[in-house]
Amino acid sequence: MEFECRRCHRSVKINAQRFEVFERMHYVCFHYEFEHGEFDVDEECTARGCPSASLAGGRDQVIETARSLALEAATGAAWTNAELHEYLDAFAAWLADSHGYYLNRRTVPPGNGWKVVNDALKAATVYE
Repeated sequence: MEFECRRCHRSVKINAQRFEVFERMHYVCFHYEFEHGEFDVDEECTARGCPSASLAGGRDQVIETARSLALEAATGAAWTNAELHEYLDAFAAWLADSHGYYLNRRTVPPGNGWKVVNDALKAATVYE
């Protein structure tokens, strides 16, 4: 049986088992119809798993943060994790615990991985 999305009129194949759950649409069409709200379609909204998250960029911000932290480290910043092995261990630990960080701030974890990495780079200087 073939299902047709009522929003874009294309065939629904991958999520056909959830065709009725998504109001007879693709998940992406459902998201933009009901969840994305007033956000520009090229902008990540606050809904977890927003399909536009990958468009939000962030690469340049991560590069800038890494360079800034390198400069801080070179000038003897008083970090909790000043040694490379401590910093990398804290970086990995923060990433593993990042869901709790966003939960405690009552924010949705970013769908854009660049934003998460940027937060982790900064947090690893002090995370225990």
